Amino acid sequence: MPANKILFLANYFPPRPAVAGRRLGHLATWARKHYEKVFVIRADRNFSGEDLPDLQVIALPARDLRSLLGGSGPAQTLPHGSFRKQAYGPLLTFRQSFPFLYLTDDGGPLYRRAAYREAVRLIEGEGITTLVSSFRPWSDHLIARRLKKRFPHLYWIADFRDLHADPVRRDVWWPALQRWWARRVIRRADEVWGVSEGQVQYLRELHPAATVRRNRLFALPPATTDPRTDRFTIVYTGSLYVELQTVRPLITALNELIAEGAIDPDDVELIYRGKDDGLWTEWTTDLHPHVHCNTRSYIAPASAQKLQEEAQMLLLLNWSAPNYYGVLTAKLYDYLGTGRPVMALVNGPGDPELRRIIEGSRAGRVFATGHSPADWLLGCYQQWRDGGGRVPWSADLARMAEYLENQPVGSPLRASPE
Repeated sequence: MPANKILFLANYFPPRPAVAGRRLGHLATWARKHYEKVFVIRADRNFSGEDLPDLQVIALPARDLRSLLGGSGPAQTLPHGSFRKQAYGPLLTFRQSFPFLYLTDDGGPLYRRAAYREAVRLIEGEGITTLVSSFRPWSDHLIARRLKKRFPHLYWIADFRDLHADPVRRDVWWPALQRWWARRVIRRADEVWGVSEGQVQYLRELHPAATVRRNRLFALPPATTDPRTDRFTIVYTGSLYVELQTVRPLITALNELIAEGAIDPDDVELIYRGKDDGLWTEWTTDLHPHVHCNTRSYIAPASAQKLQEEAQMLLLLNWSAPNYYGVLTAKLYDYLGTGRPVMALVNGPGDPELRRIIEGSRAGRVFATGHSPADWLLGCYQQWRDGGGRVPWSADLARMAEYLENQPVGSPLRASPE
């Protein structure tokens, strides 16, 4: 019988339409099976959509810089090339750095004050035993630290979807100061979670007991998938990151194979859907002119999923560096769930964790910098051309089952402290 009650502090909780919200939604959905009641305090940014069922959600107004300067897109993010992105983008490292973030980070002082009051009321009135806070932003961890100090019995889980002082993205000022401050913020946490082994190796500099809790698969794909298309379609959905990702290996491979006569450019369609359609157009300028480029802006998640399921190949763009790997976004698990072949291009020396997941489950291939995807791309294209417009694909479902939502990864949510 489920016991005890849990509270999530999560600015980005659904219905915010972003990968951050999906991870938190998965955790809360899982918690429903293990706790008597699940409470959520989140920011209210007037996104369309309903709260998840069977949760007791308190939505608080978000009066912060994002509400003033954020984009008009579905998650208030700014597309690449927009005026506000160019004007305010350089201030991002300032906005997310201590001590400025007390005023400038998502949520802000008014949200933190209101969320703390609501959390105290719930803890005292409902007998909550477990607390989960989520980064990014820092606001939820700051509230949780204050609650842990007032209610030492709380079992506090600090979840990180990203690194705060990321050594590659370099998205904060004075990284050493930020790490010192972060250690002070989460030192009272009972558990710290990260999304990958590569990320957790850095989180352990902040909290020695940090463990992995991956994003999850909703369900296994069919044993074999073989959609038919009139063109050999290569699909990418989602955001793009300048100076981190690169699509150059794919462009080079396609152009070389076309020049050799191995691929008919009229057969190939490169499809992009996301807020950074302008940047994607820049990145594909050198592609052979007869390749069909189908580029549009953001589409609804359900439409993106359908596009992925009908693709002949899915493109994943990641990055790595020496001693830095494990950039495992929610998109990876979306792709795995389709059962379609994944081409992962890693901008860097390689990612052993990503390779283990994709190639270990026979979901596709991973190519680091200096390794051309041309041969594998040609093999898939020839299979499509000679197979009546189909590329049948069968992943290792037994291996992929390790990433299902109902399988515990890392430490399970705790119903009560030891």
